[in-house]
Amino acid sequence: MPQQPDLTVSQPSYEVIRDAYGVPHLRAASVPDLAFAQGYETVRDRAWQLEIERLRGEGRVGALVGASGVEWDVFALRSRLDETARRAYDALSEQTRGWVAAYVAGVDAAYADGLSAPELRERRAAVRPWSPWTPLSIFLVQHILFGSYPSKLWRRMVHDALGDEGLALLRTEAGADSGSNAFGVGGARTVGGAPIVAGDPHRVFEAPNVYAQVHLACPSFDVAGYAFPGVPGVQHFAHAGEVAWAVTNASADYQDLYDERLERRGDEVWASGPDGEEPVRRSVERVDVRDGEPVDVEVLVTERGPVILGGPDEGTAISLGTPTFVDGDLGFEALLPLLHARSVTDVEAALEHWVEPVNNVVIADRAGTLVHRVAGRVPDRSVANRVMPVPADEPESRWHGTVSDLPRFTSASDGRLVTANDRIDDSYDRISSDFAAPYRADRLGALVQGTDRLDAPGAVAALMDVQQTQGTQLLTLIEEQDDLDEAPAWVRERLLAWDRRMSGDSVDAGLFVAVRQQVVDRICAAPALAPLLDPLRFGALYAPWCSLPARVASALPRLLAAERPFGIDVVAVVRDALAAVAADSPLPRTWGDQHRFRPWHALETFGLPHELGAPAGEPLGGDSDCVRCTGWWPGTETATRGSVARYAWDLADRDASLWVVPLGAHGDLDHAHGADQFDAWTTGAVPLTTDWATLEREQQR
Repeated sequence: MPQQPDLTVSQPSYEVIRDAYGVPHLRAASVPDLAFAQGYETVRDRAWQLEIERLRGEGRVGALVGASGVEWDVFALRSRLDETARRAYDALSEQTRGWVAAYVAGVDAAYADGLSAPELRERRAAVRPWSPWTPLSIFLVQHILFGSYPSKLWRRMVHDALGDEGLALLRTEAGADSGSNAFGVGGARTVGGAPIVAGDPHRVFEAPNVYAQVHLACPSFDVAGYAFPGVPGVQHFAHAGEVAWAVTNASADYQDLYDERLERRGDEVWASGPDGEEPVRRSVERVDVRDGEPVDVEVLVTERGPVILGGPDEGTAISLGTPTFVDGDLGFEALLPLLHARSVTDVEAALEHWVEPVNNVVIADRAGTLVHRVAGRVPDRSVANRVMPVPADEPESRWHGTVSDLPRFTSASDGRLVTANDRIDDSYDRISSDFAAPYRADRLGALVQGTDRLDAPGAVAALMDVQQTQGTQLLTLIEEQDDLDEAPAWVRERLLAWDRRMSGDSVDAGLFVAVRQQVVDRICAAPALAPLLDPLRFGALYAPWCSLPARVASALPRLLAAERPFGIDVVAVVRDALAAVAADSPLPRTWGDQHRFRPWHALETFGLPHELGAPAGEPLGGDSDCVRCTGWWPGTETATRGSVARYAWDLADRDASLWVVPLGAHGDLDHAHGADQFDAWTTGAVPLTTDWATLEREQQR
């Protein structure tokens, strides 16, 4: 790996060119100047987003939005988000601290120069200077709920109500935010003769988008990719000229919940640990509430981690253990080496510092090397820890270091590597027990395998595939109903003739979803499942993970294949569903009319009104288990999840690559570049231009 330069912060000087989509291309004479530039220009594009994410990390949202922010603030304080970020920052090398400091200086300078956003002006928000560790805090905010622990709360609900049998039947593989795809193809099978790496992370749609496109260049490196606004560098997906990489969530289990036995003794709190009684670190912190009274929060930290639910006076207490908190490490030592990487070997060396989220990473370089590896830190402990909260005082719940032999695969120049949150082989048993079902991975693998000479447009086309595969079990049961009355028989015959593509303009896809919705509703109405109907058992924060309809929809193939699950006659359920849909006339609307793009603005997530104009409400194709994984949420007509980025990195010619985001480079949808990529995102991607002479010519037009 090339020697990295000294990161002495100097008087910043840089050049910025905005391309046709407003994406910033930044060039500077030094690494710190470039970091300053990235911080400054990110405020220009995303001033509101940076401030709200910073407040989320600090547990100060309520001071801006009022009482609706208190639940998050209590969680942020109790889970020690900002404290963890500060500990991780203090442990950084001098070089990485200097790089982060330069980025923070750029952010502070932009706000000091008066850059702002409508949301901040409307609420008369005074942005104070950032803490040195704020980028780490923002990074942690993006990932704290991205792991496995919220699903363990759901499994606790299921086990309490239905025992082990219920867990087996309602086992929902992968998390609520799964859906990402990534693949690499060797140069012998591409048009340009060098590998292509492509992918699309799927998360909740947000306005502004969770990722921002950026091009960063200095004498040490020239990298184009995606960044979390508020975090320097490019963290997950990038093309560095000679090497490129893609990322999906590995569905690894690296977050544990513990049932704590706490006792209050005067001003002290004690816990029962595996070695006996332990003192609990205790403090009381205050949440300021706009237009309301402040709220005092008792913060407790056991030897395993912070108590995030309950307490010594509530009869139950659950603590959260994560590698990030236990080790005081957010993996930021990987970020600078990633920017300097020139080969697969360099990227793999950088990823040795990665902590969480635990990711599948597909890496290829111009020399032809193609690798897929899991990167991150997975605790080595009992399989029971993976299921739901475990007793804090049992020795079997302890961690025993980390899993050292994480999965890794290589491919020849005529091969391909595909990952879609799935369990690729037995080596994945070392990191988790729950993965995405293989539908997307199998379909994507078949598409890639069937292409002899792949280019970037072909790679993007594969990521846009809308073939329905998860519904096979339901369609099989529908086919078996050969003695129906005339009306439901007509629905059956139409579905059996359907091409199984979840296209937005397909009436038959809309008909399929109408039947599926009826099936889900009838299963959820089973008396045995009544105890699971309240998604608020652990609070509104965890409601998406504790939604019975969503969990039934995800587990539907397993439920329909079981023999009378929870006493339900699934054959009768399917027959009744067909009859109910047949009784509705005229035909259901197209799938896109029932499945409309719905990004969430942060003010809305905190219960405050915010008008979103176009393209909110536009029809979308895809479905939860299509390669184009635009999530279906039962009972709604909105698509709130999908690809928040899409890219195809061509290592033969970087400027033959493609990339796109759902909205645009700017955080304000009313801005010229607020949503100008939406149309391209619905159909594919936009060109990536990194040649500086070309960028300069385009800027002069």
